[in-house]
This record gives sequence, structure tokens and C-alpha cells, in this order.
Amino acid sequence: MHVAIVGAGPAGSSAATFLARAGAEVTLLERARFPRDKVCGDGLTPRSLWMLEELGLAERAKGPPPGGASITSVYLASPGGVVVKAPMPAHVFGGKSAVVPRELLDHQLVQLAIGAGAVLREGALAEGVELSERGVTVSLRGGERVDADVLLGCDGSPSVVRAQLGAPGFPDQDAAFAVRVYYEGLTLSHPDAYAIFWEKDLLPAYGWIFPLPDGRANVGVGLRTDRMRKAGIKLPEVLDRFCALPRAAAELRGGRRVGRVRGHHLPFGTFARHLVWDRCLLLGDAAGFINPLTGEGIEFALESGKLAAEALVAADRAGSFARAQLASYERRCGERFTHAFRQNGKLQRVFEHPRLIDNLMRSANRSQRVLDELASVLLGEAPKVGWRLAAAVALGV
Repeated sequence: MHVAIVGAGPAGSSAATFLARAGAEVTLLERARFPRDKVCGDGLTPRSLWMLEELGLAERAKGPPPGGASITSVYLASPGGVVVKAPMPAHVFGGKSAVVPRELLDHQLVQLAIGAGAVLREGALAEGVELSERGVTVSLRGGERVDADVLLGCDGSPSVVRAQLGAPGFPDQDAAFAVRVYYEGLTLSHPDAYAIFWEKDLLPAYGWIFPLPDGRANVGVGLRTDRMRKAGIKLPEVLDRFCALPRAAAELRGGRRVGRVRGHHLPFGTFARHLVWDRCLLLGDAAGFINPLTGEGIEFALESGKLAAEALVAADRAGSFARAQLASYERRCGERFTHAFRQNGKLQRVFEHPRLIDNLMRSANRSQRVLDELASVLLGEAPKVGWRLAAAVALGV
């Protein structure tokens, strides 16, 4: 089985590693050259570290991957000044998390894939896809064509593979936009915490400060695309406003920006349809595997790589790469995270209203069960909202 993978980010490198270890011939097509930067919050959830451990990149007992900062708690600040500071819940994969710049993480992941036997083609920009009964052909800029038995679209958003297959783009209400910038020279009050801020002056946008080693941090803001377009909002300006507000300014005092502000489109899992074709699957951001509440997508990219590899290995054994044979991938993705995405998409409305956010944070401070359920929801680990969390939002109890 020869598998062509367009995109060597977390989804592509994860799939390539698992497939190569299973004996497949794998060609990774990456438009850039490593090491290369990617716009992201750089956060690795507990499930992400579990996936990295399974890939062989990290041992959770020994801390984050090289170049990363260990995260052991969350710091949530509501519009009304309610603050929740709590350990990462132990029931979610041991409660260990990390922040690792994507420039480092993606390079480490692609090296894993190469070490497993995958062939990396850098500077290979995919421009066309042709599917037939006999295989798939990827056309590269410059005229070269790559033939394979099956294709994985892991090329992010916007995805060339997705467009070539005729799948619809993501509606504005099912996507967000985020911008981030790096700071250095910081002395953070919570150097072990994911810090997330909901500010009255910024809603429905939210801001974050995620610590990195040596006094550095990833600082950014995110907002749903339809809200941004309707109000004519320019997110770089929102980022400047966030950094100037008292709570963020206190954390960033004495620091300085490094590099330029960069932005990225985030397609939500609320629209995660059109995943499977004959001889082709979509993974990661190209499939819309992003948590609508937090914009986190690395864990879902890594896991979709594993699920796709398992589906292809089973299909190869069965002697067919038809859509019906590959449908197990779509089913397993739905069971694992698509349902939680749709639930979290509905919960977005809660995090646009100051009173509801305040209610939820007060309840989380009073009740360990509410706090645990909130953490599970934010991390994409809760398939449904329990009555305690619903009551906390509505009544603050």
C-alpha cells in the first residue's frame, strides 16, 4: 500500500508514522521546508501528550517534548473578575499538559515519521487531485505528479485537497480566526498555567497567555468568524487592546514582543462532514477537527492520524479502498470527538455573555464536580453537558 499524505503537520506526521510502522509506503508532501512556523496557541492537552507518548515523542512522566513548558493548572478569568485557579484534572489523562512552539513540535513529529520510514518531500505544493478506480494522483506545482493507492488530506485550512474533492468550505458560523504573538522577558504570575481571559471590553472575543520556557509566552485572541465580519473587527487591533487591559498588562509588564503578529483560520468540528471518499480521507484542520470553545486542534489532529492509519491498514487487508470500506474512520471520529464538538459549538453562546461566564466560574470555585465537568468540556472530553454544569451556567449554583 502506497499512501500519499498532503501536509506534514501533526495530522500528517502522525498518520505517516503509524502507517510506516505498519509497513506501508508513505510519501509526505509538504509545501514548506522544516523547521517552519505555524500559527497556533501551542497548547498540548493531556490527551495530546498521551498521543505523543504513543508515537514515542514524549514520556509524560518525564515532562513535555523538548523546548516545551510543563502545564499543571488552569487560570480562568471572567468578565466580572471571578478567577478560577485549579490543577489540571487528574481524571483527564493524568492531568499533565504542555506548551510547545509549533516550529519545534512539527519538526520533531516529522522526524519521527522519517525515522519510521516515511519519505518527506519538502517544497512540494499540491495543486490538483485525481481519483480513479486504480489509484490517486496528486499534481504538484511545477508539473510533477505523485501516484499512490490512497490519499490523506492533512493540509490544514484552507485545504487544497478538500477543495479538489468538491467538499464545501466552512461557513463563517462554523469557524473562527485567531491571532498570536510571542513575548519574551516575562515574569508570569502563573508560569505553570493555561491563562484564559474573558474581558467585557473584548467579548465575544477571548484572550490567552500560555507560558513557554525562559520567560517567554504565546499571547493571542480568538473570535468566531461571523462575529468578526459582521462587526468589521480587526483582530490584530483586538490583540493590542487585550494586551493593554489591566489583567493582561500586569502579566506582560517588562516583556517585549518577538516577531510579528500572525493569524490563522480555525474550522470548527461543528461542520465536520465530508471526511471520506473512495481512496481518500480528510484529517485534522482539513476535516474541521477543532474544539469550538478553545480553538484547540493538535490532539484531534494527532488522533485522527492514528484513526486514519488504522482504517487504511484494515482496508488494505480487505483488498478495497472504497468509501464503504473506509467508513469506519468517519464513524470512529464521530464516536471520539465530533459529538463533543457539536455540543461545544452550542456552548459557545454561554461564553459570549458576561453574566453566564461569571455564574459558571463562581460555581466552579464552589463545586469540585462543576470544576471537573467544566474542564472536561473545555478539553473536548465530555460527550454531553451534565445537569450540574447546566445549573451552574443558568443559576450560578
